[in-house]
Amino acid sequence: ILIGLVGSEMCIRDRKNTYKDAGYTYTINRLQETARTFRNLGDAYGETNQKQTGFKRQLILAADILEECVAMNLDAKAPDKQERKEFERKCMAMGISVKDIKLVDGKRREILVTAKTFMKGCVSERVLRETVSSVFKAKFFSNQDNRVIINEEPDQYVFYQENRFRILSGMARKCKEEENTSGDNFLLKKLNCGKMVAAIADGCGSGKRAFAESRMVIELMENCIEAGFEEKTAIDLINSAYIAGTTFNNPVTMDMSIIDCQAGVINCIKLGAVSTFIKRDNWVEIIKSTTLPMGVLEQVDYDCTTKKLYDGNYIIMISDGVLDNLSGINKEEQMVEIINNINVKKPAGIAKKILEESLKNNNMEAFDDCTVMVLGVFDTYVNV
Repeated sequence: ILIGLVGSEMCIRDRKNTYKDAGYTYTINRLQETARTFRNLGDAYGETNQKQTGFKRQLILAADILEECVAMNLDAKAPDKQERKEFERKCMAMGISVKDIKLVDGKRREILVTAKTFMKGCVSERVLRETVSSVFKAKFFSNQDNRVIINEEPDQYVFYQENRFRILSGMARKCKEEENTSGDNFLLKKLNCGKMVAAIADGCGSGKRAFAESRMVIELMENCIEAGFEEKTAIDLINSAYIAGTTFNNPVTMDMSIIDCQAGVINCIKLGAVSTFIKRDNWVEIIKSTTLPMGVLEQVDYDCTTKKLYDGNYIIMISDGVLDNLSGINKEEQMVEIINNINVKKPAGIAKKILEESLKNNNMEAFDDCTVMVLGVFDTYVNV
């Protein structure tokens, strides 16, 4: 319900009213008023229902999200006069009339152009993107919702500055012996804000029930991220919904990595998940956690660790089944040794090799569901 409310209120980008002064001001005011309403409802609900803090927290989080949307859109500004004139001149030469252009500056620029053609004809959207890149001195790519053509009807086209770091991924998986369904689910999604989200959810046990529980958590996470929820906020909401639900009641571990592809920084968020490994040039860094899984505590318990990434680094995320196959006490150190001995460069090859080496310690059988996700980080500015 909250996601729907956020989506319905985010009509700032409504193409029919984009940046018309009256409509824009009205929409901003509506968003601010809705945020205040959610916050007041949360405070009132908390005073009358001290035992049920989950719903109060959801209302407060919804208010935070709406206020964040307002702040982001208020940051939109017009380019300087020289850039605008050059942009309009080049577009005019291509038969494109620019109605409006706005910039959102941050770690990565976002440019919103409202445009149409002069006559009853069509121009490829690619022409507009190339013009944006030429004028603003950086490579831009198109929002997936952009129309592929520009015609006589004004429409909004959104372009994002390309990221500095390119992320390549690879997966390797195996079900627990005697099971046909893995209890692990994963998420790998590139966001328009310039981030990459990778997550592994591991349901309690194995088989169809564990699969259904971990899938629900992963799908909720994906929906929240697509709706614009900040990752930690999404975790709070999902944990509250998971505990309040009656169908599922088993804990689910969540291991999530959020990579800023412009700054080259990774945030690792863990809820009961095993360690994440970062393969550097000549060593392997371990990111550990001692938190509880999702669905155990009403106030979600998670660790968040931030690390800098460099060209050629690899992030290795695994489910607990991969470590369970190893013998002895220092399983993480054994995994470090396995990773150090791998000479393969492609993420898919690394994932496959890690899984193979893990299974060798258990006669090529999986003690539990196994998932290996490898993310390779490559700096596009190197050798430029």
